[in-house]
Amino acid sequence: MNTFWLLTGLMSLLALAFVLPPLWRSNGDGEPSGDDARRLHALEQAHAAGVLSDEEYAAKHAALDTIEPAPADGGRRPWIAAALLALTIPAGAWMIYRELGQPAALDPEAHGALPTMTADDGSTPPSMDQAVAGLAERLRNEPDNLEGWLLLGRAYKSMERFEPAREALANAYRLAPDQPDVMIEYAEALALSTPERRFDGESLALLQRATAQVPDHQRGLWLLGIAAMQAGDYAQAIERWEYLQTLLPDDADAIASLQTQIDAARERAGMPPQGAPAGAAASSTGAASTAASQAAAADGPRLTVQVDVAPGLAERIGPSDTLFVFARAPNGPRMPLAIQRLAAGALPTTVVLDDSSSMMPQLKLSSLPEVVIGARISRSGQATPQPGDLEVLSAPVATSRREALRLTIDRVVE
Repeated sequence: MNTFWLLTGLMSLLALAFVLPPLWRSNGDGEPSGDDARRLHALEQAHAAGVLSDEEYAAKHAALDTIEPAPADGGRRPWIAAALLALTIPAGAWMIYRELGQPAALDPEAHGALPTMTADDGSTPPSMDQAVAGLAERLRNEPDNLEGWLLLGRAYKSMERFEPAREALANAYRLAPDQPDVMIEYAEALALSTPERRFDGESLALLQRATAQVPDHQRGLWLLGIAAMQAGDYAQAIERWEYLQTLLPDDADAIASLQTQIDAARERAGMPPQGAPAGAAASSTGAASTAASQAAAADGPRLTVQVDVAPGLAERIGPSDTLFVFARAPNGPRMPLAIQRLAAGALPTTVVLDDSSSMMPQLKLSSLPEVVIGARISRSGQATPQPGDLEVLSAPVATSRREALRLTIDRVVE
């Protein structure tokens, strides 16, 4: 703190150097001010030189005498003002800095104890986890804060913490059960928090209610198409997504990816791709499927995965175990870009992964040039790995790959 006081004193003296000199410009002994003294001196010189007669000199001198002299105590006033300023300027500076400043920042011994200042308010900005935890704590005291619960639920979803997201959005739904946006957010969280990531039961009912209120709700239509694909109702998925296409502007970035999804659904339904001649619909299923396959191959990734299990691990597969075959980013989030769920007893088997297998519109195979393909046998039925599960992961493979990829499950998850 010695440094602080030294700098405070020096700055105060500098300020006083600017304000005190004017106080000494007047004479401190009650004599005329500077202008009056100059007039008197000129008068005396004119009289001495004979320019003014005695009578003229006496008259002009008498006129000067009528000017009121400075107060008798004028000599003391500059010193009084100087003393007051010398006290008030440093004191005022200290009081203002005490309220607004950080004196410890000038103390070398205390400097190391101060936090790193990177935010506008002089504090260290919180991490994402800290910010979310702070919002969750705040909402414990504000249980009726709808926007807060929506924000918390979306934050948890972005962090792939789907169970807390479901709980947060359940509170939002409690507060606004008739708002379509809230219904759709909650429905998505319900689906993502289940092992299968499927829209059924309550989550599907919420999507249907929301789009019944707002038939043109784009996110609702998209998720309803995913729900139909998951249920194997490809015709309904096509209907939802083709209608969604009509709602998007011609230059929308989502047009191309949506078209890929529609083509994949048409292929699975044995229908020709969009834009094919009307007579193509009457052709054989095999010919239509071949044409659709070619269209899908041209428009989006289609990875064929042949899965088997190592002989030494086959005996560990239980009758209720679940097989997950998935693709994920080589780096970054572990959430699957595409996933298929089967009974583990079906091994060996062949699975196709494409954009129609994605769980989220912003996370799909066509968004990356390379992916890691994995296969996992889960005892719990959960897609996230658990100790005792059996799995295999490939090296990164190109999403443009056309030949089948062979995977043999040969490792036990620790």
